[in-house]
Amino acid sequence: RDHVPYRDSVLTHLLRNSLGGNARTTMLAAISPADINFDETLSTLKYADRAKAIKNTPIVNEDVNEKIIRELRNEVETLRAQLAGRSTPNASGDVGVILEQEREQMRKHMQEEMQKRLQEY
Repeated sequence: RDHVPYRDSVLTHLLRNSLGGNARTTMLAAISPADINFDETLSTLKYADRAKAIKNTPIVNEDVNEKIIRELRNEVETLRAQLAGRSTPNASGDVGVILEQEREQMRKHMQEEMQKRLQEY
């Protein structure tokens, strides 16, 4: 685990995954206005000040297979949208037709891209 840049304490040990790990954390410091609790309040405020200086950059934990599937689905949707765009009426009012050769070329391109991505992972 990465070093957390403040004192070692029971609270720090319990919160180490949240404070220095892959999480979004909200810290609430409970203090008391009573004179008898001055030392504890001061210690809490110092701890909270050090803790607020920590900057985490959480990332989404994502399965590699799910990521590939999501990317491929997005690509399929994009290609479907492109195909739908080509089948719109042209200036003369005729519906454009995708040539069989062009369709076959697109299919081969998609297969090559899928193979390439699967080999990367």
